[in-house]
Amino acid sequence: MNIKLLKTSKVLLFASLVGMVAMTTGCDKDDKDTPKPPVVAGKVSLLNASFASDSLNIFVDTKKANNKLLGYGDSLNYVDVITGDRAFELKAKDGNSIVKKTFKVEKDKNYTLLAANTADGETFELIQVSDDLTAPATDKAKIRLIHLSPDAAELNLTSGGTKLAENVAFKSVSDYKEVDATKTSFAIVDAEGNNTVLNVNDLELVKGKIYTIWVVGLDDTDDDKEGLKAHVFINK
Repeated sequence: MNIKLLKTSKVLLFASLVGMVAMTTGCDKDDKDTPKPPVVAGKVSLLNASFASDSLNIFVDTKKANNKLLGYGDSLNYVDVITGDRAFELKAKDGNSIVKKTFKVEKDKNYTLLAANTADGETFELIQVSDDLTAPATDKAKIRLIHLSPDAAELNLTSGGTKLAENVAFKSVSDYKEVDATKTSFAIVDAEGNNTVLNVNDLELVKGKIYTIWVVGLDDTDDDKEGLKAHVFINK
C-alpha cells in the first residue's frame, strides 16, 4: 500500500514539473514575440546664433543631442525627439546651464530651435519654429530667411530683383518660397533703406532640396567676429 502511494506521488510531482516548464517556456516565447511599440517622434534641428556664447551642448530632457560642441554659427542637423512637452537646454562646455525652455514636439513634425542673444550679449533665448519640409515642385528648390541679428532692422531677401522674403524682423522666419534649382545669388536687403546688407553669391541649389539662409551677428560693431554674417542651412 505504501509503495502504491509513493509511485502515485512521484507521478504527480513529475506532471507538475512538466506543467511548470511548459508555462515558463510559453511565457518566454510570448515575451519575445510581443513587438515593442514604435517610437513616436518629431525631428528637431538647431541654429546657434549666440555670438556671446562659447561652444554649446544641447540637451533634450537630460540627454545630450549633439556629438560635438556647437560653436557660434554652427548648426545641428535634425535629430529624433519623442513627442510631447520636452525640455531643451543649452549648456556651456563647462556644464553650466545657459538657457532652458520647454517646447511641444508633435508626431512627424519638423522644427528648428534658434539660439539667440540680445545685442549686449547678456540675455540668451531659445526659440522654436516649425519647418514645412514638403517637397518643392519638379526642378525647383525652396528657400527662406531667418533673422537672428539683435540690432539689425527688418530684412528682405531678394534674387534677381524678385522679393522672396519681406520685412522679416529679429527672431522671425519667412515662409519658404520655391525657386529654380540652379546656381543662384541672393541679396539680403535692409527693408527700410533698401540697402544691401549681405550677399550670398553663387549658391548651388539642388532640385528637391530645402534651404534656410540665416543672418547672425551685430550690425553696429567693430568686432569682425561679431559682425553680420549669412549662413546657409540645408533643411532637407
